[in-house]
Amino acid sequence: MLRMVQAIILTFVFASCANMMRSGKHIVAEPSDTLTKLAKDYDLSVAELRAANSGQSPVAGRLYFIPQHRGILGRSTASFDDGNITEAYLNSGEFVWPVPSSKQISSGFGKRWGKHHEGIDIPGRSGTAIVAASDGKVIYSGSGIGGYGNITVILHDNGYHTVYAHAKENLTVAGQRVYKGQVIAKLGQSGRSTGPHLHFEIRRNSRPLNPTQVLAMDGIKR
Repeated sequence: MLRMVQAIILTFVFASCANMMRSGKHIVAEPSDTLTKLAKDYDLSVAELRAANSGQSPVAGRLYFIPQHRGILGRSTASFDDGNITEAYLNSGEFVWPVPSSKQISSGFGKRWGKHHEGIDIPGRSGTAIVAASDGKVIYSGSGIGGYGNITVILHDNGYHTVYAHAKENLTVAGQRVYKGQVIAKLGQSGRSTGPHLHFEIRRNSRPLNPTQVLAMDGIKR
């Protein structure tokens, strides 16, 4: 995994300028949401909303992308049906827990099956939210890294990288700016996986760190 992530970083740091897009956030559309209402709520034009969503209008219960220069989670703190992501949660540490709906670790950092497990596995219900652990830029979003399935790699402002693997669906593209707590993917079991979970890594200078030593861990079952 180390060599592959290094290759990703080298490739996408230089290529990301060609893939730049406006940053923003995904919301779950409510029954009352129309293009006109969302445009007013977010100080955008209807044309901007259509362009950011391939011409589509919002559909209740489905994700809808709101292009913005800044933001975390949308108008409210709701993320999918995972309960509330509060300001206290977002301010609880430099890196927040990446699966708000799950407080468990099914496989820890370190030796596993005779090899070194370079992250932690967080089990959860398929389709629930995976959020960015901190502010940064997406340098890879795809499915081309071995058995990791749909994977997102974020370069953070402090020089760290975070890795989010086995997602059901990625919701960002390379070059996109993301913010702490922003929904970036849906939890799943793509790639080589025995069940729905997030494989999560934190790296410094490409060296894997134990995420439990860096993440805000209140209430987490190790």
